Amino acid sequence: MFDHVPVGTDKLFEVENDFSESPLMEREGDIATALISAEAERQNFEVKRYKKLVYDVLYNNNRVTFLQNSPENSAVYSYCARQKHIAKELMARQGVPVPEGKVFEDVEAAWNYIESCDAGMVLKPLDRAYGSGVTTDVRTREHFLEAWGYAREYGREVLVEKCIKGYDLRVVVVGGQAIAALSRIPAHVIGDGQSTIQELVDRKNLQREKNPSLQIDLITRFDLLKHNGRSLDDVPGKGEYVQLTSVANTSAGGDAVQLLHLVPQEVVKIAEKAARCFPGLTQTGVDLMVDDRGDEVLSHVIEINSNPGICDAVFPSYGSPVNVPGKLLRHVFSTARRERADITEGGVVPASPYVFAPRLRVRATGESEQVAYIEQAAILANLSVSHISPYVFEVSDGTGEVLFYQGMPDRTNIISRKVSRDRKWLKEILSEAGLDNSGPRTDTRQLCQYRLIVINGKVVAGIDGGAYTGEGNTAGKYVDQRRDITESIHPGFVKAALEGVKATFSPYFAGVDVLAEDIELSPGEQSWQVLDVMCNPNFVLHHYPSEGVGRDIAGALLRSLFPNADWGCTTDRCVYVVVKGRVQGVGYRDWVQREAVRHGVQGWVRNLPHGDVEIFLNGPPAAVASLLTLCEEGPVRARVSEISVKEYGPMNQRAFLVYR
Repeated sequence: MFDHVPVGTDKLFEVENDFSESPLMEREGDIATALISAEAERQNFEVKRYKKLVYDVLYNNNRVTFLQNSPENSAVYSYCARQKHIAKELMARQGVPVPEGKVFEDVEAAWNYIESCDAGMVLKPLDRAYGSGVTTDVRTREHFLEAWGYAREYGREVLVEKCIKGYDLRVVVVGGQAIAALSRIPAHVIGDGQSTIQELVDRKNLQREKNPSLQIDLITRFDLLKHNGRSLDDVPGKGEYVQLTSVANTSAGGDAVQLLHLVPQEVVKIAEKAARCFPGLTQTGVDLMVDDRGDEVLSHVIEINSNPGICDAVFPSYGSPVNVPGKLLRHVFSTARRERADITEGGVVPASPYVFAPRLRVRATGESEQVAYIEQAAILANLSVSHISPYVFEVSDGTGEVLFYQGMPDRTNIISRKVSRDRKWLKEILSEAGLDNSGPRTDTRQLCQYRLIVINGKVVAGIDGGAYTGEGNTAGKYVDQRRDITESIHPGFVKAALEGVKATFSPYFAGVDVLAEDIELSPGEQSWQVLDVMCNPNFVLHHYPSEGVGRDIAGALLRSLFPNADWGCTTDRCVYVVVKGRVQGVGYRDWVQREAVRHGVQGWVRNLPHGDVEIFLNGPPAAVASLLTLCEEGPVRARVSEISVKEYGPMNQRAFLVYR
């Protein structure tokens, strides 16, 4: 049994904690929200509840919004923590030890990998928490197929990792500091020489029902018992330890032992370092495998939980309880967090014009347009871009960085994301905020649909998305016109858009859809409603309107996030280039145009009579230099033998053209 806890902790098991007198035994609803709310009220804080586990805690004009256990987590970092392979990459880049592994969709490829490793393996669904779908120490083909099927019940992609020796440890980190450490013992029973395993399980479940944290997480899973060829009718010997499951999560029937004071400091430091890899998460649960049976203590971080259960530390099966809600509230209110700012008085700050060719909207297969436009804007401002996955990447100016998921920056909180994806709840919130003036008899098909872009409390762009044709109560065909109306939006609708953003917990970057008769006229004179608020609005609608000025939304977003970057301060570099070799008839010109647009470089490219290609490039020096390096290689079919470059003065070209 004691292989599942640190060396020297045997005495912790002499007395099991009894929380049967806790008032939370009779609670209603989620235990974590009940714990935090009770602690907030004990400290004379005000608690304002919404729904779907969302609530505000307020004190002295300070406000912090919680989603279940966690306060105002970043939607991007929450996503990265949930995607186990991305979380591992973020930690590995910072030198945090993580298990070796790969992601698979194909069952045979996964089995071939396991055979090549010649070691016990762990299979887990890529995007799942609470131990769901996890099987450990997989070695045989039969066990693998069973584990694969179990993992695939929870997701199409399966992470296969090397099994790490040691005990399972969950370290709860708040604001970068470890406040609790829980060794989690897999579901098990201890034989008495007379009772069957089923009888021992029933007895243990009765004890779990007396713990507010465990009462709904009874022992119901027996995968390891079955794997070891035993049944629930077996009678274990007296004192015999029988492990029932292959995972240690309390949600799967395990026991939690709180022992932070006994965990080696080097392990605590690794947990804190892992948590710092996710700066958008105030509170993290860092899961490690720790082996302290040898000459040195070895530990690997196996997962990060962005919304860790706090009740196991408050109500551990063994060890000293920790007041996690108290520590969490003290931390989040230790910095000045004022009530959500009143952004509704903000105005329109038009995004700069976007000038590149619309036919080049998609840069490459497998990469979203959102990513391509952020990269382009970053290159123009001499910002660096580093990819963690095709959709997750980091933009940096050398002094700070912002993590993105597609076009969504890490400043957007998970609560806004949750609301925006729940259509019914979103409609209720917008209606309660007074953002529906359509009336029950209004046929919304007779209204025009507009999209406004809000970045950090400022409207930066607006577009007329079109309307149905027809007269009276008859709606005809929908006309999609995409006309830029950024500088003609009525101030009343600017305020309505900002109120919509505030009502949805103030996402940093948002698209607000408005239905109105005419957005250039006062809201008081017409029927209208705020229809939608989204946290990752599409850049394309505004970059390429069918009428009016294209707006560089990606650039406006990065300008807001990196105000001190090089936004047009550096003089452009202009060069004339001649490329020799096999560069005609191989797609070289179209390739150059795609790369030029990606780099934010203007100019042109054309074939010369004798088989060469000439190029004119004008743009930021770093972007031009990067493009010149790429031109030395060209597309896959090209063979470049020589490239000559001649400097020119800046030109007024505002696009990149291919001359045929």
